Amino acid sequence: MKYSQPRYIGQESKRKFKGFGFYIMGNDKLSKKNREKLLIESEIHLGDVVHTLKGTQDDLIEKGILSELDNSLSDIELLDQWNYMYDNYGYLMVSFKERWEKEQTKGYHPIPLKQSKEFEELNQRVSELEIEVMKLKVELMKSKRPNFGF
Repeated sequence: MKYSQPRYIGQESKRKFKGFGFYIMGNDKLSKKNREKLLIESEIHLGDVVHTLKGTQDDLIEKGILSELDNSLSDIELLDQWNYMYDNYGYLMVSFKERWEKEQTKGYHPIPLKQSKEFEELNQRVSELEIEVMKLKVELMKSKRPNFGF
């Protein structure tokens, strides 16, 4: 085998910047282009979180909420910070909201509700009543028409 570990074992990579889809390369670094994009765009997304949650800077820091990523950190450290924020507050990031919700509900298949016999009977009765009301409306309209003796 060419690799000491399998390259894909069906689990999500632990080296992926969630939302962005950037991966840390084998040298434990992001590409220069992806690092720059991450640092610039993450500030916007983290700003969405800070703006929505509103609180003092101390409150936000105490909760572990970041307003920006520190560019002096290594890419592995940035990965930890970003993924923590994405996992916990991705629903507040406008650009990632739908993707975050989809990821969170992945594998969740709601069980369809089985309607009770009583509900089915009531539904049938309501349908029959609606038909009767429509018939009465038609009869009423016919009786209100002027009869010219034709």
